[in-house]
Amino acid sequence: MKLYFAPLEGITGFAYRNVHRRFFGNEIDKYFSPFAAPNYTHHFKNREREDIDPANNPDVPLVPQILTNRAEDFLWAAEEMYRMGYREINLNLGCPMPTVVKKGRGSGQLGDLDALDRFLEEVCRGLEKGLRFTVKTRIGLESADSAAKLLEIYNRYPIAELTVHPRTQRDLYGGTPDLETFSMFLEKSVHPVVYNGDIFSVSDYERICARFPGCSAFMLGRGLIANPALARELCCGAPLQKEELRQFHDAVYKELKETLPGQAVLIGKMKELWFYMGRNFADADRFLKEIRKAKNEIQYRSAVRVLFANCPFPASGHTEANVGE
Repeated sequence: MKLYFAPLEGITGFAYRNVHRRFFGNEIDKYFSPFAAPNYTHHFKNREREDIDPANNPDVPLVPQILTNRAEDFLWAAEEMYRMGYREINLNLGCPMPTVVKKGRGSGQLGDLDALDRFLEEVCRGLEKGLRFTVKTRIGLESADSAAKLLEIYNRYPIAELTVHPRTQRDLYGGTPDLETFSMFLEKSVHPVVYNGDIFSVSDYERICARFPGCSAFMLGRGLIANPALARELCCGAPLQKEELRQFHDAVYKELKETLPGQAVLIGKMKELWFYMGRNFADADRFLKEIRKAKNEIQYRSAVRVLFANCPFPASGHTEANVGE
């Protein structure tokens, strides 16, 4: 059984990954980077290049992810990543965000399967030998009616691993995963299939494992950001403790402070994290409200200290599945 850490744009950059690897990463087999989106200029943005620079990920088993609907741009990015030393790259066909989809990227590519077929044919023809090509996908754009045809397309190409989030783009993160359609992918795919979606607790994981005993790898996203020790718990380790979460928070804060341009950006990033991590505490609303109101580092650190000092910390397994992989 393998566990992967899904990317989340704006949160799981190299600073966060390095701290998570140090505190809780023993059970994580792969970390996936937030997508790089190459264009016709064939240059990575400074932020994208910095994020996947091997020097910034010295102990992280990282798989860089690419988001584009142009084969020539994908191949350029893949070659650059190969030169950096990466031997696996991932194509993002799963991002459901409207700003991405309206450009025909991410899960937006699932709206024209013939174009996707041509894209994959050109990509697979031009990839460097020895470079593992993996795909992260949703099951359709507006519905799963074409999921079988989508899988037929994937089955035609040398995809080393297929990660399936069993929602459509239209679903975003609402409703529940379509486990019947995932079952079809698992049964009929000629490639190894990875499950992704709504694993927030040990009970969620056990339920999915029981339903799909043939699935040997699982990608964790929002649940792992909410509870950074979740992978350890899935491997029968100790549940997350309040003090180690405080230490983890402080380490992430320190790393981000050294890499981000100014306290406003720093505090904004930490507030994004608290949207997820706040679910670890009972009766946390008024404490989290003070964190959200913080305008500077002094106010922020004070609000966090008050939360850790006063807010009850329940046992593991309480995190709700209403967080926004």
